[in-house]
Amino acid sequence: MKLSDVKQGDVLIADGGFTCLKEGQRCAVQSDSNGLFIPCNEGKHYLDGQVSFDNKGELVGLTK
Repeated sequence: MKLSDVKQGDVLIADGGFTCLKEGQRCAVQSDSNGLFIPCNEGKHYLDGQVSFDNKGELVGLTK
């Protein structure tokens, strides 16, 4: 799934690679002036930080 395919209100499911989210946790996407994020145990987890390094825009660790 690409970041460009995600919008506010979508529900994403976290995999087991997060320290601030439980594996399988469902999170509703929200947005603010800094961009799209999901709430987490530490506050906000911005989705642009989950984009893969291969420049294809794929999100790592999250599925729809």
